[in-house]
Amino acid sequence: MKLGLALSGGAARGLAHVGVIGVLEREGIQVDMLAGTSMGAIVGAAYARGASAAELKAYALDLTWPKLVRLFDFNPFKTSGLSGTRRIRDKLKEIIGDLDFSELKRPFACVATDLISGEEVVFTRGRVLDAVLASMSLPLVFRVPRLGRRYLVDGGLCDPLPVGPARRLGADRVLAVNVLKNLGILPPRRAASKRRVPPNMFRVAEQVIYIASAHLAEAGARDADAVIEPDMTGIHLEDFGLAGEAIARGEKAAENYLAQLVSKTAAEKA
Repeated sequence: MKLGLALSGGAARGLAHVGVIGVLEREGIQVDMLAGTSMGAIVGAAYARGASAAELKAYALDLTWPKLVRLFDFNPFKTSGLSGTRRIRDKLKEIIGDLDFSELKRPFACVATDLISGEEVVFTRGRVLDAVLASMSLPLVFRVPRLGRRYLVDGGLCDPLPVGPARRLGADRVLAVNVLKNLGILPPRRAASKRRVPPNMFRVAEQVIYIASAHLAEAGARDADAVIEPDMTGIHLEDFGLAGEAIARGEKAAENYLAQLVSKTAAEKA
């Protein structure tokens, strides 16, 4: 039985994927192939190239806001988004390398969206870096990348939890990890603070995309053989400063899932 792992988008929340992978690795559960969207594509590509869970955790904890801000190439008047992607591309190259899909140690699929047609675009060949950059290119925030004749944006617009692509890679069973539930639930103090500040156009665009993605992810979860949904309550999409907490919640959700699986198996045998 080949196990496929489908990793959802979710910006900072997607760092919970690192915790899930860490538990699977610790328990000796082999992941044979991965499919990812947006942040799930970044984590999935890094793991597919052979990075260990410990390496993934180190990358995640290094994503502090001061370092992230320096990656933005602000020039909204000359690009199709608030920021260019040259510096982000360089950072991604550190994390996932500059490999062809055929050079990865595990099969990997990456999802983006065709901006013109709205079609889902699933990458399984070509340069991994190009595919991941397209998958995470949030409209209005990042310059829209062009690959061939297509202009591509964040895969969360069409398939935020890529269970289908994982199956098409050859997975017999697909374990999906969805971090998009309870998007708007924040601690009372932070929620009150956010209500006092009117959202700008970029915040509106971001939130609209992720609200739609959260609903689409529910459909993807129904198609999976099993689903892990970490409790991300209180962690917002932009909370990269809470990387350690996000990873810990992924670990807890994976441990709970495995404990339930063991209990269910024991009950069936009895």
